[in-house]
Amino acid sequence: MDAENNFNLIDSFDIDDESLKGLTPQMIFALGVEWEQFRMLLKLGRRFRLLVLPANAERLVKMAERHGRFVESRPNICPGYTEVWLGDFLPTAAQQG
Repeated sequence: MDAENNFNLIDSFDIDDESLKGLTPQMIFALGVEWEQFRMLLKLGRRFRLLVLPANAERLVKMAERHGRFVESRPNICPGYTEVWLGDFLPTAAQQG
């Protein structure tokens, strides 16, 4: 929200692919909470690992990539969760050349 109370998209939710179709409102709420938790950790600029619901893993990886971070998602030994590893910032073309 800006000074004139206008609302703007802060980051894409990546849900235009009907990936939420058939999910319960409770599950969609949980995915949104994870998304916001991940976004807040991402803003800190540090490395971290987070267990997330598999339905969110690809969405969170895309968010990290848009923010120029190294990221991986891996199956986890905890049934029903995927582990997302967020690493350092990726070097830009200007930094490499």
